[in-house]
Amino acid sequence: MDRLVQQYNTVLQNIVADYKTKNYKDFAVIWQPPNLPFKSYPIQAVSSVDCFHPSSDAHARIAAGLWNRLTLDTAARAAPFTWEETPTFRCLEESDRIQT
Repeated sequence: MDRLVQQYNTVLQNIVADYKTKNYKDFAVIWQPPNLPFKSYPIQAVSSVDCFHPSSDAHARIAAGLWNRLTLDTAARAAPFTWEETPTFRCLEESDRIQT
């Protein structure tokens, strides 16, 4: 599974690199590294249906993490997604820009 994830991420990074060369003025593609340390998350992060997939609680935190990192640079986006008791969404500001 780890090997497949690595291969999939390589393909995604190649897509990002391809779009970057096109220099679109009104479109961009970014890659968000899947740095989810599930082993450090509480049990409620795992679905009670199959004890494998992320729960709705985990999905809420992943969604907040993705949104909140949207305007960060590549290095900051690579930081692990920490578990927050209550997921919070950052309101974008007029000066925010997606870092490509």
